[in-house]
Amino acid sequence: MEKIKFLGVNSMHGDVQCYELNELPEGCVKTTPQFIAKSEKSGHVHVLCGEYEMFTKKGVEGFFVKVGSDGCTLNHTGLNELTPEVMSKNVVTRIADHKPNFYKPNTILYIGIQKRKKHFSKLWEKVRD
Repeated sequence: MEKIKFLGVNSMHGDVQCYELNELPEGCVKTTPQFIAKSEKSGHVHVLCGEYEMFTKKGVEGFFVKVGSDGCTLNHTGLNELTPEVMSKNVVTRIADHKPNFYKPNTILYIGIQKRKKHFSKLWEKVRD
């Protein structure tokens, strides 16, 4: 598997981790924009709002994102707050738990869910909201 070139800039958004990249990795496939993560308990979601393209890559959990010319905002809000219109605008939604993260135009990101090692089984698992 190729090495992804991390620029050294990262940000956290609750259990969501974001890493800036210098380019999209080879083999990425464009997908329909969707929320990044949904809480198992509260109905809250982590969602990008604004102009961006979202990609997946076989064998890699998470998403790759190419931010559009207007930038975008990563919000943590209620699923009931989302409409296609809200997701298509670079706006701050009603804040559920975390303040928004802002991304500059033309930024390339890898976005995934934080993992932790289960102490006794020594297995890695996604952090749950």
